[in-house]
Amino acid sequence: MSNDFEEKLQLYKKGKLNQDEIAQIECDIDKFIAISDYLNNDEMDFLEEMKQNTPAGNVDDNRIAKLLKRRVNLKIIMLTAFSFFSALVIFIFIYFTASKITTSWFGLDYKEAYVKREIMVQLSQMFQPKYKSYRSGVDTSNFAQQNIKVSLENTIGNTKIDETEISVRYSFGKPVKSRTTVVPPLIFEDFSHFVAHESNSISGFKVLENAPKGTKAKIFVEFNKALTSQQIKENFINKISNIDTAPLDITPIASIDSKFVLANPSYYQVRSIFPYDANNTKQLEGNGLRQNQYENMDDEAHKESLIGNLNLIKSNLKLLQSMYYEDMFKNINIDDMIKHVEDNGAEYVGMYISADSKELLNLKGSPLIHCMGVENIVIW
Repeated sequence: MSNDFEEKLQLYKKGKLNQDEIAQIECDIDKFIAISDYLNNDEMDFLEEMKQNTPAGNVDDNRIAKLLKRRVNLKIIMLTAFSFFSALVIFIFIYFTASKITTSWFGLDYKEAYVKREIMVQLSQMFQPKYKSYRSGVDTSNFAQQNIKVSLENTIGNTKIDETEISVRYSFGKPVKSRTTVVPPLIFEDFSHFVAHESNSISGFKVLENAPKGTKAKIFVEFNKALTSQQIKENFINKISNIDTAPLDITPIASIDSKFVLANPSYYQVRSIFPYDANNTKQLEGNGLRQNQYENMDDEAHKESLIGNLNLIKSNLKLLQSMYYEDMFKNINIDDMIKHVEDNGAEYVGMYISADSKELLNLKGSPLIHCMGVENIVIW
């Protein structure tokens, strides 16, 4: 709208125009109204056409568009969730498959685990002769991680005095770390044979004398010189009347070249190979006979048992160090120890023995006893 028209419109409202100007302005007003009506009608037609060409839901706050958007978003979420769970399932499958393959390639199989348990039991009884093992097991986790546990019990007859456990973690078939919290003193730490100390062969027997009948005791005897297994039998075992059908519970302590001590549990009962394979039958032949000879304190059987135990240490040194101390046998030549035993046989400087308290009194007065102490005593 021009400024001239607006001025004339103001004059028209005030009645200051002549007849010709009034007629002219009224004609212009009619034209403006007609144009305005046309534009308004055209806009309504356009809006109506838009309504006809657009889904009805768009008129009502675009509900269909919002619904479609929600469906698209839901589909995206579902696809994302499906992709995530698919990836998770694939990852879990790959993880456990890789773990299974790794364990089968590098971990201990059931035969190897059986043998390692047997070896751990034998090693523990060499260095912790107060204890015997009746239970052991293997826990297996992912990626060739295994844990071998050996339960050790200090018993007299059927009475359990105390117990402990040795646990070693294997990684990819190799011993790497002990999980044992507290290790009781080992025999070479607890035995003072190489340190000069006074003889005390009487006081220990006073405990047995004061013990009531029907008690059973475990005692430790230290000899005043090295003895063979036959000498132990003649001077000690034969003096004790054993009412049990089983042999006396005796664990001899060997000294090797006056430098090292360890127990000599029977090597003929350890399964250093898997015993249930037909191929291993030959290697185990004769063990029953040798065990009988060992129990009868045969010198040759004890010598071979000690050599077998030393070879077991040599071939499982890493396992032994994982069980106890990393520096065990670090400065000791095991081959020299084996050679010494081959030349001199098994030389014993002490023993643990369990029997009836009153029967053990028969050992009193032996000139071969340097010291004797009662470890445990129970009513049986």
